[in-house]
Amino acid sequence: MASREAAKPQLPDPSPSRRPRWGAALFGFYLVLVVASLAIAAITRPLTDHGFVYELGRSFALVGLSLLALQFVVTARLHWSEQGVGLDMVYRFHRVAAGLAAVLILCHPMLLVAGGARPELLYGFGLPWNIWLGRAALVLLMIQVGMSVWRPQLHVGFEQWRLLHNQATLIFGIAFAHAYVTGDDFGEAAMRGLWWGMVVVAATAYAYHRLALPWALARSPYRVAKVKQETHNVWTIEMEPPPGRKRFDFQPGQFHFLHFRRGRGLPAEEHHFTIASSPTHPFLASTIKEVGDFTATIGETRPGDAVAVRGPYGRFSYTYRPAEKDIVFIAGGIGITPIMSMLRHMRDTKSDCAALLLFANRTEGDIAFRRELEEIAAGGHPRLRVVHILSEPGEGWSGETGYVDKDKLSRYIAEGRERRMYYVCGPAPMMKLVMAALGDLAVPRDRIEFERFVL
Repeated sequence: MASREAAKPQLPDPSPSRRPRWGAALFGFYLVLVVASLAIAAITRPLTDHGFVYELGRSFALVGLSLLALQFVVTARLHWSEQGVGLDMVYRFHRVAAGLAAVLILCHPMLLVAGGARPELLYGFGLPWNIWLGRAALVLLMIQVGMSVWRPQLHVGFEQWRLLHNQATLIFGIAFAHAYVTGDDFGEAAMRGLWWGMVVVAATAYAYHRLALPWALARSPYRVAKVKQETHNVWTIEMEPPPGRKRFDFQPGQFHFLHFRRGRGLPAEEHHFTIASSPTHPFLASTIKEVGDFTATIGETRPGDAVAVRGPYGRFSYTYRPAEKDIVFIAGGIGITPIMSMLRHMRDTKSDCAALLLFANRTEGDIAFRRELEEIAAGGHPRLRVVHILSEPGEGWSGETGYVDKDKLSRYIAEGRERRMYYVCGPAPMMKLVMAALGDLAVPRDRIEFERFVL
């Protein structure tokens, strides 16, 4: 294992002033690509024999297909595409764009019929093969969107859902073939050039994301150096980079994707986990809770196991707000991990920040890093105060009980609450309660950072 006394890696410059503008520029370019086909159609075919509703149906198809093509770029986890907002926001945007594409494509045939096309387009059987291609693409797209929206209710496992989700290439291929053969607009050279360019970009992004990079990472994996049990169902996995290579730089609070290849009949799956270690150390660590089929086996991980590591991602870090010196951390359960990375970094860099940590758990036995938090608070860097809150306290517990609600927040952040920075991470119900309480307490929204990453 690499010595922890090795030279401390340097943090990459977060450049907070430039990245929001970069995100806005990328979004503007995205919008241009989405409507580019409409602009070309308007320029090359300014006159039409069809009415407004029919043309609206054609336009819906072009925009919907553009959205589908760009999904391969949006979801490719390209670092330059997530720098402005964070990968969690990129994936939320992906879900919105996918839903919009589905609605537009679903409305496409209905508007064509409403605008004068034969009604048999919707229900007839004796139709050309290219029309059946469009129908197949529409049905498959609706199934995929439905499975994504109602996956918990349908009790579909993550790996099964991801396998189905990867059929997006088939859906786009069928939809593109239908549009290319059927649409009059594709007879124009400019339109063909635009669309073949978008197909090449989409295919390249997909090949990089799903094939080339995973292959490269699997050839030179990290190795598990240490496995430590934090609580009865929480484990910390420390990983060292391949021999002769330095681990990647990251900001405290960021996350990465881990693809464990442990053998012994254990599942080999990729999942995202927060980086719990400090950037000042040469190793990587993630603290993982047993909450699902895959993570239930995390305690069976052994030193020497191979891990393909892909990262870092996210903007949930106090380093993006270097001028802020009065910070409130609010964590629930395993949501403590990005905050531990930040606190460890503050400790290692002798930060003079004042920090309050409100840490919610179910029972006293669920509190991870309790002793280390006490040590950080005693060390004075940062000037840390820790408040534990238990929803199911046992006998002898004298601390706070219940939830991180408006009453507790009003007591602990009574002074200067509007000038502090807030970092919130935890289960969705807790985050919803905390965000509402902070709003009721008139904490400005731009003073609150949170990360809610769900695939």
